Amino acid sequence: MRKILVFVLCLGATVAKSQSGSIDSLKTILANPKSESERIKVLLELCWELRFVNADTARVYGLQALSLSRDLKNKDYEVEALHNVGITHEAQGNYSEALDFELRALDLRKEIGDESKTANTLNNIGIIYDEQGNFPKAIEYYLSARKIYENLKDDEKIAMVIINMAIVLKSQKEYPQVISNYQEALVIYNRLNKKFGIAVCHANLGSVYYYLPNYDSALHYSLLATAEFESQNVQQFLPTTLCNAGMAYDKLGNKELAKSFLIRAKNLNETYNNKKELAFVMIYLANIYREEGNTDVAEKMAKDALMIAQRISALKEVMDARLALSEIKAAQRNFESAYNELKESGIVKDSLYQQEKARQIAELQTQYETVKKENQILLLKQENAIKDSRLNQSLLAIFLLLAILGAIIALGYLWKNRLKLKQQAELQATRAALRESQLKAVIGSQEEERKRFAADLHDGFGQMISALRLSLSREVVEKPTVDHALGVLNDMNIEIRNIAFNLMPQVLMKSGIQEALKEFASRINRSGGVTVSVQTYDLDKEMSVDHGIALYRICQEWVNNVIKYSKGNQISIQLVQHPEELILTIEDNGNGFDVDDLTASQGNGWKNINSRLHMIKGSIEIDTKKGRKGTTMVVAVPLLVSQPV
Repeated sequence: MRKILVFVLCLGATVAKSQSGSIDSLKTILANPKSESERIKVLLELCWELRFVNADTARVYGLQALSLSRDLKNKDYEVEALHNVGITHEAQGNYSEALDFELRALDLRKEIGDESKTANTLNNIGIIYDEQGNFPKAIEYYLSARKIYENLKDDEKIAMVIINMAIVLKSQKEYPQVISNYQEALVIYNRLNKKFGIAVCHANLGSVYYYLPNYDSALHYSLLATAEFESQNVQQFLPTTLCNAGMAYDKLGNKELAKSFLIRAKNLNETYNNKKELAFVMIYLANIYREEGNTDVAEKMAKDALMIAQRISALKEVMDARLALSEIKAAQRNFESAYNELKESGIVKDSLYQQEKARQIAELQTQYETVKKENQILLLKQENAIKDSRLNQSLLAIFLLLAILGAIIALGYLWKNRLKLKQQAELQATRAALRESQLKAVIGSQEEERKRFAADLHDGFGQMISALRLSLSREVVEKPTVDHALGVLNDMNIEIRNIAFNLMPQVLMKSGIQEALKEFASRINRSGGVTVSVQTYDLDKEMSVDHGIALYRICQEWVNNVIKYSKGNQISIQLVQHPEELILTIEDNGNGFDVDDLTASQGNGWKNINSRLHMIKGSIEIDTKKGRKGTTMVVAVPLLVSQPV
């Protein structure tokens, strides 16, 4: 039975609905903002709107907002950016990263002095600790948030914290207390006429009654919550209520309705890319199909669930999928496979046990370290008191201390000055090495182009010219021979066009980078297997030739590497011109990689990209991770802005 969290209420925001229109309008504003403040606001809104739709893209916007807000020294924007980026990590289950951003946001909230938003952040941190299984910490932060909300007399937020505390109690199987909490929150939401809060309470009550077990009540509340979420167009929580209703139908013996609801939940989880929830639903469906005797469908469902669970390292779902496959193989009378699957599930179960044991040990270690640090601080205070007393008794000691301090400052200054000179020398050496590397990359690229051009001419035109000479060397040239010769000439024309495009696309020189990128994408799309889309916004038709060629070559190099190494089949190229900079973004759905491996690469591809960037004074950021699908590359190129006379 799945649970629903209510962290979406933390900023008092409206629950996410179909926001495609809003997102498009925000992107339009972002292309030409009136000020840097407006740019940051739009970036924050895009991050928030996309947090459940595409967390990776949302995070790119959030990190841009964070960087800009720090440049402007605007703490209000900075804390919102920290929070939004934390939410994107939380949406993907990256709890350590989410906790890091939220704790930094909490420190800044306290510094700003906004009690309501401080409580919101405390509540969010409690949710993250709950997801990590650190229930004492979760309760600690929830209680801190509730205390502030009670002082502010914010009943809606009090109800939210009550629900989140109920979720923790549910994990500890305190079901009567959990129901009491939900009923208490439900009274508040009904009084305030908060329809979303009411739906959340109903959804969670359906989950709790399932565990009691009271399947009639579980079904009643799950169906009620489903209808409420649908009426509010709250799509992201529907997979949970549909799954809960399907499981209740199953326990009540109605297999057909159970499958219907579970299949709807499965489809929505696929839509929202909720991999862990998707694996759970598929395992449950596999067991139903097995009970009905449809073992082929059951086996496929269980294997697909196992593959998803292994990909995201969800050990509980891996174990359950193995158990389901064991029972399916037994039903198929394939007892050897059934035994092997059961044995594998036992191995995963042991891993889960070791993980829990390690977590408990780490928690005890943290408590021990905390007490140890407190004792050390107390001891340090006592020692400082003794030192202060001795210093007060001896002026000589004070003068000596000042002399030592002066000597330290002088030595520090000399050391710092020497370090600065050393860093300058290293920087100059690095720049020289970089220039040499870039020169080698350019020369190497030119040599490769020459070799390829020579090979194309030799292999392509050599054979065609020989065929044409053979056809026309006869004394009597008949019409079929002429037709064949014309075909060869046509092939030669196509080959010349391809070679010319690879050397320097004429469309780039005549029509600009926008048309050149579209033709480049069209050529790749015609080959099949890979789809490349190109979007451009507000490009200056008078863009300099250097900028156009450099950006085109960077796109060409990066896309070729994606096709060659990442196994991606969807590539998106966006080129946006702002008043002071050009932004090139390339996203793909291929396999991620370690950025350090790329930057340490000795290949000409990476060197060529850096050479092009150096020519146009551009910078590059790469968002990727080994073992994760999808990579985003962002290039920023400053534009020369004319100064007022």
